[in-house]
Amino acid sequence: MQKITIYLNKQASNTSYSHWKKRITRQLFRSELIFRTPSSIEELNQNLQEDIQNKVDAIISVGGDGTANTLIQNMANTDVGLLVIPAGTANDLASELSDPKDIEKIIQCVRLQTQKKIDLININGSYMATNGGIGLGGVVAAKINDLRKDYPLFKKVMKFSGDKIYSLFLGYEILSDSLEYYNLDIKSPKFNGEVEAVAVLVNNQSTLAGSFIVAPGTSNSDGKFNVSLFTHPTKKALLKALIEVSRGTLPKSDPYYTSFETTELEINNLNPDRSISFFGDGE
Repeated sequence: MQKITIYLNKQASNTSYSHWKKRITRQLFRSELIFRTPSSIEELNQNLQEDIQNKVDAIISVGGDGTANTLIQNMANTDVGLLVIPAGTANDLASELSDPKDIEKIIQCVRLQTQKKIDLININGSYMATNGGIGLGGVVAAKINDLRKDYPLFKKVMKFSGDKIYSLFLGYEILSDSLEYYNLDIKSPKFNGEVEAVAVLVNNQSTLAGSFIVAPGTSNSDGKFNVSLFTHPTKKALLKALIEVSRGTLPKSDPYYTSFETTELEINNLNPDRSISFFGDGE
């Protein structure tokens, strides 16, 4: 009998404990199921270590990319399989692995023991499975996460808006405030140079925030990742580039846009008086 542990993030946009417990149990009634809703990162890490030591056959993540990311930190380089059920907002990882609308088929992957290995990007000792970066994208993700934590009603707004909320906040951020630039030294086997960028994206898959096709040729199983640099000097130029990206057409003729595939990347902050945050997997 399969041993399966299910982790449910009650803070995710589309997570209902009773709903998902019933739905998962109906599909995996032949398995030994343990449902967990840890109240802290410390409790989650302890639970995960117990599951790994007990050699459970699989762990199911019910939540968004942030939930999956937290689990991956403990599960990377183990033999325990991870199944991601999309119950967040963008659900980038779940969308890359399968059709996020076919929940029953996703759950059946555990019973059928369907497995696939994916690449993880090691960023200063932490793992990232989907997309991340520096600058504008991180600012938008941080503001949405803060609203979700501080205002419970905002979670309901996200449930109805879905991944479109990222586009709305991105547009608002560009139009309402002045653009914030980052002086960076970029080093990789494919690109070297100093840039003044409004955003740097590191992509382990083709789509970002549910609908932005930022790296159409990128796969999470080819041993490489994509880097996109946005150095646009004006809001108009940046908006034009982002509109093209949202339509699935990369702005290749844009002199302020650079995209390349690589296996390694080093980013150095050229402004010692300013700290820079890196966002990844929706967090």
